[in-house]
Amino acid sequence: MGAESIQTKLIERTVTFDDFPTESPAFRKLLHRLRRAAESECPVFLAGEPGVGKTLLALAVHNASRRSSKPFGNLSLGEVRAELAASELFGHVKGAFTGADEDRQGLFRSADGGTLFIDEVGAAPVEVQTALLSAIEFHQVRPLGSDVHV
Repeated sequence: MGAESIQTKLIERTVTFDDFPTESPAFRKLLHRLRRAAESECPVFLAGEPGVGKTLLALAVHNASRRSSKPFGNLSLGEVRAELAASELFGHVKGAFTGADEDRQGLFRSADGGTLFIDEVGAAPVEVQTALLSAIEFHQVRPLGSDVHV
């Protein structure tokens, strides 16, 4: 499944913190922290086993934030072939690899000003994880085949 189809599926869905009714004090505390995170511009790290709802929580944070009118991008690196992970995240320039017939932005640039939720980071090659950390830290990405950070 490509990143665009995942992103389109989630954009059509509105999720708020009220969609998580709970009696659990620990989960209430988590929701309170996520509400506070939505008010900030800081990156948020959600950890948990597959299937616990990290994507829905990320969407709730996005919808409660000042970025809610901007795109919500979502990519599970476990669903992307390792050799395509960097292209999906950072984009590529025409001719960067066989089949790169045109420039492509990638999710970082497509979601610029909005929210990008990346799941299963551990499934990505170490090189992609390093580039991902650099992109988060320095707010710059370098499309595959380019010498320029954008």
